[in-house]
Amino acid sequence: MMEMEPKKIHKRHVKPRIFLMLLLLLAVVFSSVFVAFNLFVSNYIRSNVETQLDDLVKDFGIPNDAPPDKPKQDGIDLPDLTGQRKNKIGARGEVIILDSGYSIKSYNEFSINEDLDELTQIASYLKEKNVPLEDARYVFVDTDQGEYYISSVEDTKQPGSYFVFYVSVAGLNHLVDTINLAMAVLVAAAMLICFFVANVVASSITKPVKTLSSFAEEIGKGNFQRKALSFQDVEFDELGEVMNQSAEKLDAYDKDQKAFFQNVSHELRTPLQSIRCYAEGVEYGLMDPKKSGATIISETDRLSELVEDLLYISRVDSLTGRVELRENDLRETLALCAESLRPVAGKTGLAIKFEFDDNPVLLSYNEKHMYRAFSNLIANALRYAETTITLRCGRDGDQVAASVIDDGPGVSAEDLPHIFERFYKGRDGKHGIGLAIVKSVVELHGGTITANCDKGTCFTMRFPAN
Repeated sequence: MMEMEPKKIHKRHVKPRIFLMLLLLLAVVFSSVFVAFNLFVSNYIRSNVETQLDDLVKDFGIPNDAPPDKPKQDGIDLPDLTGQRKNKIGARGEVIILDSGYSIKSYNEFSINEDLDELTQIASYLKEKNVPLEDARYVFVDTDQGEYYISSVEDTKQPGSYFVFYVSVAGLNHLVDTINLAMAVLVAAAMLICFFVANVVASSITKPVKTLSSFAEEIGKGNFQRKALSFQDVEFDELGEVMNQSAEKLDAYDKDQKAFFQNVSHELRTPLQSIRCYAEGVEYGLMDPKKSGATIISETDRLSELVEDLLYISRVDSLTGRVELRENDLRETLALCAESLRPVAGKTGLAIKFEFDDNPVLLSYNEKHMYRAFSNLIANALRYAETTITLRCGRDGDQVAASVIDDGPGVSAEDLPHIFERFYKGRDGKHGIGLAIVKSVVELHGGTITANCDKGTCFTMRFPAN
């Protein structure tokens, strides 16, 4: 089956990515503020203008007789708007009178804000849009002179004449445009700030990354020396410490591997040299073939056992987190292992004593590997015990404990800290792999193993209870 090629990823530097992200954030925020501001202001202005036009139509749309000091044109009375209520936006309402043909019949000559051209444009716009003057409401008028909202009503005293009330919003719209321009300028300034911020932030990220990358490269080259790293950011500082710890572990592992191969070479060389020596003696007629053959077989068995142990511990090391576990009674596995070795104990006159809990000692473990660990411990006890080997198994609080105890001379204080190290051989030791296998199996199951030598030697395994 052909493997699919991974998709090519377009790689970019951190700095432009941060800058683009900041720009995107700025664009989203500004757009949201711009739209919300303009919608709010537009609705606010329209709402106030509509209220003002409604008041003008209601209060002045059907005028009474105008006082003599108010302006008159062609005998037509203009409504007096001096008493109009003030609105929140500060815009003042005005009025003109149009006939049905949209011609101006009257207007306020004393208006400060409007002139005749402006009023003519309003009338022309209404005529162009064919706005019905009988009851127009809130019509937006956009001319060259300005922007307005208008409402109109027919003059009941003079049919064919229409009061057109209007409010100019040009000044307000100009203010809104000015604010929008100011916001645009602020955005431009913010873009410059974003550029500098992106540069600073990117530098604060890329510099530690480059330092850690260089450190990782050194580790890859086999230089596991601890490096003094200090960063302002906690995350980078923690990463640096983790990398230092990893380097120390790799250094220890590398040294262990070198020592392992040196010890393996030594342990393999000794029986091989012995086999070669006896084989050459037989070949040249210098040694008795029968005795030499027995020695060669013995050394071959020793070599096979060593190779088997090496392969086994290698397999255990590679099984971390992937071993199949089943719930079993730990007493049964320990008893079964002891019974298989009872003939060996009988040959040397050793007794095997059981001190087990009455209730099942349930634990999830791999029976094959646990059997091997118990076998190594009991075999070790058989070499050193004088009269009795005691096996214990039971619950100890929230733990499961299993012990193998012999009544021999015990391990010396000098050897005790090193007995679980690979290839470490104490007094009368074999090749230094057996107890290392036990430790690996126990750790594979999340447990611990200890040894003490108060009376003989006691090896105790402890596991978290199910």
